[in-house]
Amino acid sequence: MRETVARCVVAVGAGLALIVAQGCKRQTAPAAALPVVSSSRPQVQPDFPVGPLPVEEVDPGATPRVDRTVVRRAQLEPVQVQVQRPDVQAAAVAEVQRRQDERLLQQQEAASERQQEELDQEIEHDLKMQQEMEAEPRIQEIPELSEPAPMEPMQPQ
Repeated sequence: MRETVARCVVAVGAGLALIVAQGCKRQTAPAAALPVVSSSRPQVQPDFPVGPLPVEEVDPGATPRVDRTVVRRAQLEPVQVQVQRPDVQAAAVAEVQRRQDERLLQQQEAASERQQEELDQEIEHDLKMQQEMEAEPRIQEIPELSEPAPMEPMQPQ
């Protein structure tokens, strides 16, 4: 019975090892797929005639007609670009940064005050509990015992 179970375990282990080894083999990259060119005509029929385009007879001496009255360019006003000097721009950036820093400092100070208040309350609570515990008598007077009675050996019943 044991031999049969041992053989099954070995067979299953060997099978799993083969499966893992097969899965861990380096996979070859698939070949680059080339576009498939179909020589058959498309299934959809176009609405226009298929074939070369008709050629118009053009007079080589004719000039193309262009309507000169239609071409107008709108008069655009030049855009006023405000050019700030670097020192003015740097001062403005510094002012914005100063305001952000001031707001952040106020927020941090408020948070610090809240934390300090919570800590103070916790300390007060702990101090009050400690005082209450100290107010309770710890050791009570134990009445003095007289000499202990001699113990008698136990006898089996």
